[in-house]
Amino acid sequence: MSIYKLMNKDWKIYCIMSAIAYIEEMSKPTEHIMIKKYKDKEYHCLCFHTVRLKMKDEEFVNNFFNITKKWEINNKQKFIGKSFIKPRKENYSNQDLFNLSPRWLNLIISECGWIPNNYSLKTGLKRINHLKQYKKIPIKKRNLFNNLFIDKKLAAGAFILSMDLEFRGIQQGRPSLCMSDKYKDFLEFMLKVAQRWNWTNNKELSSVNVENSIKIGINASPQFEFRINIKGLKEIYELAGPLSNSHKDKCINFHVKRSNNYINIGHHHRIRKPKEKILNELKIKQNLSTTDLQFITGTGPDVVLEHLHKLELQGKVKKERRGKRYIWNIT
Repeated sequence: MSIYKLMNKDWKIYCIMSAIAYIEEMSKPTEHIMIKKYKDKEYHCLCFHTVRLKMKDEEFVNNFFNITKKWEINNKQKFIGKSFIKPRKENYSNQDLFNLSPRWLNLIISECGWIPNNYSLKTGLKRINHLKQYKKIPIKKRNLFNNLFIDKKLAAGAFILSMDLEFRGIQQGRPSLCMSDKYKDFLEFMLKVAQRWNWTNNKELSSVNVENSIKIGINASPQFEFRINIKGLKEIYELAGPLSNSHKDKCINFHVKRSNNYINIGHHHRIRKPKEKILNELKIKQNLSTTDLQFITGTGPDVVLEHLHKLELQGKVKKERRGKRYIWNIT
């Protein structure tokens, strides 16, 4: 059963997965001082930022909203911001978003007992300790995250959720969980879970080169990652898939099927005529990415790129940079 169906059925599973979403993707309730004036007097008020899920993934945001709304009704508590009948699309960023209440955060951390990231836990607890409109719910003395070392399906679900949120390399079939040093303890925890179920070949986290980001003006902090091997990807997907994001799900499903049918034929992949397939597809459709074309050829992105570069040198195709990727067209 999909992890999202389990989240919809089991409150504790919902809390574990929500805690992971809070760590990986949500804004944290960090404190700030707001200055207010009243009758010539100035007041310095301690305020907290709103916990918010905001991302360019309408499918995931809607799915998480609907599951959260269901538990809001079941618990007879206010979890979602009052003004959110459904997620909104932010005009300037085109991202989908909705706010979550401090009560929601209190219940999630209370139910889990502990979450595997010190920064997220500290900021969350500080917000909970300053609750004014709600009565604080005591944090339970337990650790639901230990279940990820016992229940393989639950562990797989944690990785499916992370693939929807923070993983990179999904489209290429080389998924890795990559985050900044602020979340290094969370990465180390997830690495231990992956090692427990033999889903990774990595013995420790690897540092990620951020020099290119710094050169183009991005204030990049140190990054770390670990990879999931193809055997692990296959098992994770079979245990807890599909993903909420349909495009990412299509990519993972494609690479899992390729691994099932894989035979090392070296350069004999040419008998499948990937170059001709690429050229024919570009004659029919415009603005295709390497990912789009791998579905046509049935090969990995490295093979697609090899043929695209050859076609580019022959003057038959051209590329155009759009954001972080290249788009290909017939010349």
